[in-house]
Amino acid sequence: MVGLQHRWIVIALFLSMGGDSNAQSSTPGQLEPTLAGTSAANLPSAPSANARDAYAFPDGKQQFRNYLYSAFGPPALISTAVGAGLDQKKPAPPEWDSGAERYGERYGWRFGMQMIGHTTEYSFAAVVHEDVAYHRCQCRGFFPRSSHALISTLTAKTTSGRTVFSAPSLVGPYAGSFAAVNAWYPSRYEPQDAFRIGSNSFMFKAVGNLIGEFIAPAR
Repeated sequence: MVGLQHRWIVIALFLSMGGDSNAQSSTPGQLEPTLAGTSAANLPSAPSANARDAYAFPDGKQQFRNYLYSAFGPPALISTAVGAGLDQKKPAPPEWDSGAERYGERYGWRFGMQMIGHTTEYSFAAVVHEDVAYHRCQCRGFFPRSSHALISTLTAKTTSGRTVFSAPSLVGPYAGSFAAVNAWYPSRYEPQDAFRIGSNSFMFKAVGNLIGEFIAPAR
């Protein structure tokens, strides 16, 4: 009789546990979902840092589009306008005096200097397989992004995505300044003047990078 009583107690406990389990699995709004019916395909996957920051070396068409943006895009046009305004204030060269017409001449020669410089830079870069286009920083904060813009004046990316010192980025501005001074400036200007102007043009290139980093719309 005692054994039979124990048997009914065990059966009652088993039924009560089963009822609680069914009640939990059917209760709406449960806090812990069961693993049944859940697959990896149903779970959202967050992009990894490597996927977000992946770099692909541009093909020929993209390099040409980058060249057009560098030579004729907002950063180039704005930095050229700033440079022409500073020349107008000096004035430089003094033979050009001041006024709207003279500002147009200064803007034209600076635009020509930049275009020649960018053409040389991108052509040389294509030969040595470098990407000299400006790429916005993946970092946050004003100072890290500004530092990136300044360093990028003399660096480029290789086909593997590494950032290296760039000979095309160094040669381009000087090629532009020597050609522009020889073509447009008064004849009294000599090679050392072209070298000085080319060195100063790195400042305007840095301004263009800062505009591309903070102001110009992302491409």
